[in-house]
Amino acid sequence: MRGFSRRDFLKIAGGLAFAATVPFPRPSVSGMLGRIFGSQASETLPITPNDEFYITSYRSPPDVRLHKWALSIKGLVERPMVLTYSEVLARPSVSEIVTLECIGNGVAGEAISTARWEGIPLKTLLQEAGVSPRGDDVIFRAADGYSDSIPFERAMKGDVLVTHTMNGVTLPRGHGFPVRMIVPGIYGMKSVQWLTDIEVVDHDYKGYYEKKGWSDDASVKTMSRIDRPVYGDTIQGLEYTMKGIAFAGTRGVALVEVSMDGGATWQAANLEPPLSPYAWVFWSYRWKIRAAGDYSIMVRATDGAGQLQTSYEQAPYPEGATGLDEVGVTVES
Repeated sequence: MRGFSRRDFLKIAGGLAFAATVPFPRPSVSGMLGRIFGSQASETLPITPNDEFYITSYRSPPDVRLHKWALSIKGLVERPMVLTYSEVLARPSVSEIVTLECIGNGVAGEAISTARWEGIPLKTLLQEAGVSPRGDDVIFRAADGYSDSIPFERAMKGDVLVTHTMNGVTLPRGHGFPVRMIVPGIYGMKSVQWLTDIEVVDHDYKGYYEKKGWSDDASVKTMSRIDRPVYGDTIQGLEYTMKGIAFAGTRGVALVEVSMDGGATWQAANLEPPLSPYAWVFWSYRWKIRAAGDYSIMVRATDGAGQLQTSYEQAPYPEGATGLDEVGVTVES
């Protein structure tokens, strides 16, 4: 077995710290260890298949019976609504490609995935219900007892979805069937699954994890990851194409840079156009290697607002992990 680098330790330690603090299942350990120890991992796809999409939950997924399920919209609204599943499906819907990331994701971790979601804009439902401008927070409650909220202003942006379809099929049980929230640019704990209740209130509502000290704002931090090569790889020859992802939520990614000398100098990578303003970006860099030897490769991203990803190392608790991904490789000419 290959030895750990300090960066690899931080990747795993961040995920374990989160798992020890809250009862979310960890990211795929086999996938993470595959990257760390240099085994051949599958290529990251622009759209994550449903069975490979990361899973987190407050408890085990509830067994929702549709004949007993309904979605209520209440609180500071003039016309409270109760919708059956068939009524939800009958309403006009829109689709969005959105990347979700778990707030417990470690630096360059794998608890991040992208799907095409289809559903009803939350703004549409709230306007139909006659929402009051006195609203401060919008609370989402789930069939498993979980709850969280987002600010009223964020709820009315138009891109927040009450979702019933994931990648063209009925929302899987493990991802929130029959209905879940999708809130772009916010860590996944706010995209409440197994939704039963939407309530507009005139105060700041603290959800399950906020009461434990996790961020209430929960805006995703700018992240970038090296998927190829992986730690401990031996590269044959003096040309090699690096690959990875970057994500900055609704801010978008303007620039990704790589360093082959441990951060002393940086080179701009090539970016593929994102599938949507809410999706991750794929980057690549054709490395023309000057000489054989050992190298430390790092990556960093700049978001659409011009803010450079921080190199400051911070564990996921309480606002999401920060720091730069770094892998060590050996080049043989």
